[in-house]
Amino acid sequence: MKSETEDPGAREQALPAALQAQSHWRRLALVSDLHLGPQAPRTTAAFLGWLRGPARHADALLILGDLFEAWVGDDLLLHTPGDAHHAVCEALAELSARGCSIAVQRGNRDFLLGEGFARRCGARLIDDPCVLELGAQRILLSHGDALCIDDHAYLRWRATCRDPRWQAGFLAQPLALRQQQALAAREQSRQSQAAMEQLGDADPGEARRWLLGAKTPWMIHGHTHRPRDHWQGAQLRQVLSDWDLDHAARPRAQVLWLQPRTQWIGVERENLGAGPT
Repeated sequence: MKSETEDPGAREQALPAALQAQSHWRRLALVSDLHLGPQAPRTTAAFLGWLRGPARHADALLILGDLFEAWVGDDLLLHTPGDAHHAVCEALAELSARGCSIAVQRGNRDFLLGEGFARRCGARLIDDPCVLELGAQRILLSHGDALCIDDHAYLRWRATCRDPRWQAGFLAQPLALRQQQALAAREQSRQSQAAMEQLGDADPGEARRWLLGAKTPWMIHGHTHRPRDHWQGAQLRQVLSDWDLDHAARPRAQVLWLQPRTQWIGVERENLGAGPT
């Protein structure tokens, strides 16, 4: 007999891929929406400092999308040595070499991150969404852009740019042309920011459907730049902060720490302050 409270959408949704935590993971750091690059020197410097300082106390670093403001292909690493992209990859590789496991989801800004990037950083690319299996707990992880179902124009673009045929055509273009297109897209995004303020939030009903489909009451995501803990009954949706120490009126940079215990998981939001001056 089917339960009257069972969600039909949950039955149709395949279970997300799993990320199995290693037994020695005692401190996990989660970040998203750093938007690193030459356009954000203070934010990039702050993240590099964090990677070479406090992040060394993490057993795992999970980056839930938009590590970079733009990523136009892994061949970016073959050019302009010493720029912000290279510096970030080098710092991640150093952290990985020290024994920290690094997992990265693609975001709406850096959806072209590929295996070349992952190898350079000593990282693992993970599906979006995926379920972190941490002890007896299951936590649904996502960048979060697919939860914003009211933004129909963006979802149409998302379906296009995630198509392997579109990506192959884009990556076949010269690097300089791809970089120009990324700049144009960023400018267009700034111009439509007012509309995004209204349409860019995650839909609570869609989030509930995802949680039921993943058979877990706990989700962590980014994308919306609205850090908050949302409770819907027994379900918890934690939204990560973006990082912005360059342009925001109130500079922000936040890490969510998970610390598994025998019967529970400790959760702490760490605010890194205003960063370097």
